[in-house]
Amino acid sequence: MREDLAQRIVDQCHLSPDDVAIEIGPGAGALTPLLASRVHRLLAVEKDAGLAALLREQLAEIAQVEVVEADFLTLDLVERASAEGVRRWVVVGNIPYNITTPILERLFAQRAVVKSAVLLVQREYAARLGAAAGTPEYGALTLFARYHALLEPLLTVRASAFWPRPQVDSMLVRLFMREQPPLEVPDEALLFRIIRGSFQMRRKQLLNTLEATLALPKPKIERLCRHARVDAQRRGETLTLEEFARLARAAADYGEHAGGPHPCCTPPCGPRR
Repeated sequence: MREDLAQRIVDQCHLSPDDVAIEIGPGAGALTPLLASRVHRLLAVEKDAGLAALLREQLAEIAQVEVVEADFLTLDLVERASAEGVRRWVVVGNIPYNITTPILERLFAQRAVVKSAVLLVQREYAARLGAAAGTPEYGALTLFARYHALLEPLLTVRASAFWPRPQVDSMLVRLFMREQPPLEVPDEALLFRIIRGSFQMRRKQLLNTLEATLALPKPKIERLCRHARVDAQRRGETLTLEEFARLARAAADYGEHAGGPHPCCTPPCGPRR
């Protein structure tokens, strides 16, 4: 990564001297010393043992940096925060494209101790995170992210800024974790089960997707949709998060709330990076 780009990324993080930050996958440390200079303390979480050893050697004189050799996807941020007296982490990462969704899932699952996350992701992925209803990019991932966080696009980064050069452009985004969901539902798993089912059958009407997802006959689906004030002939890709929430509340009122796997993780929201 070019030095000027590294500086711009760190500037966009708007870090505070009171922040305790976690850097996901610092690699060779292009961002690490710059981040450390802006915060009270920095945990650089690196999975590769060789890179972790190199970072410890290179950053030995920077007292506020701790290099943690670990897989971020297995790191318990809640336990670590409790042990170290941290109320909420600030997370920064130039993350591998192929594990973007698992990282988001991990952050959202532990959002009680995460204030915000500034992540460099594939530009197309960022478009999916911020997509509007009815657009091709809009999907289960969009709504999963919207339920848990507020998205702020920060900076487009061209592929030419990196060496070796990736095949796609990237975008720096900030996710402000919600302390409370933006709307009330009786069962989050039911909400995302309905969302997932709707986007697995994008071209079908709700009458058909809900019939398959909830295993109910069409007359009961029609009554459920009327109760939720959502037209059963609409396609799921046109519904907002609030409208999906109304369907989930109506399904719960009707007693149609059988459990299922986590709606975003199994199966995934879409092609993972």
